[in-house]
Amino acid sequence: MLFCAELTEVKVVYNVLKSIAIKEYAIFRPMEEGLKVTLDEMKYIETSAYIPRTMFSLYNVTNTKDNLFKISIKTFTDILNIFGDDSNHSLKLTFKASGSPLCVIMNHSEENITVDCEIKTMNMEEFGNLSLAEECNLNKIVINANIFCELLQSLDNMADELRIIFSPEYPYFVLQSRSLSGESEVSLNKNSDCVTNYQCKEKTDFTYTFSNIKHIIKVLHHSSKVSISTGESGLLGLQLVINADENQMYVEHYVTSQYMTQD
Repeated sequence: MLFCAELTEVKVVYNVLKSIAIKEYAIFRPMEEGLKVTLDEMKYIETSAYIPRTMFSLYNVTNTKDNLFKISIKTFTDILNIFGDDSNHSLKLTFKASGSPLCVIMNHSEENITVDCEIKTMNMEEFGNLSLAEECNLNKIVINANIFCELLQSLDNMADELRIIFSPEYPYFVLQSRSLSGESEVSLNKNSDCVTNYQCKEKTDFTYTFSNIKHIIKVLHHSSKVSISTGESGLLGLQLVINADENQMYVEHYVTSQYMTQD
């Protein structure tokens, strides 16, 4: 048995995975510290959800080197939601060996109903271990997730591009959207009550495809805080914290820049 886990906080996991499920398949990587689910086949963006082992009532993993597989994320989330909004159910996952299916058991405690499913898995020969967070080591702002969501939604919804500026001087953090109809801009002072951390080693000014960032808006509605960071390469990192009773889930969303804006 390569992986076995049991979970009672199914609804929050479903909400997060459903929010990031913009591709057909996801890579599941059981690790010692928890389960990592990464959206596959993303050319310009990468999104991962982390379910720490502290959220599981049972969590066993062996041979983490070969414990890697790909499944249909839609099939998995459909199973998680099989009892709808009713929260009185638990989840059990087992993965016996490379090439075997992922066994999913949903149990409704009050109705005494058990649903037993198997999801076909695809082998993953290799998957990069490079932490993209290491590239986003230059500037960072940590703010209330609802505030960041409001800032994004206040910009031109038809815009194709989003310019993000970090500066050591006022106005510090700037979001600017561009479309054929013009430009819209919002800024955030580092001394604002909604900002819990602001680090800016040097000014950065990069432009991104707005739709690549909008993918994360659904997850923001379930989040409490978001860390927005970037580095010299222009890679943008969004790390979201999702509270689940006494535990926390995490989502990381990385977007490559189009180009560096010239003053």
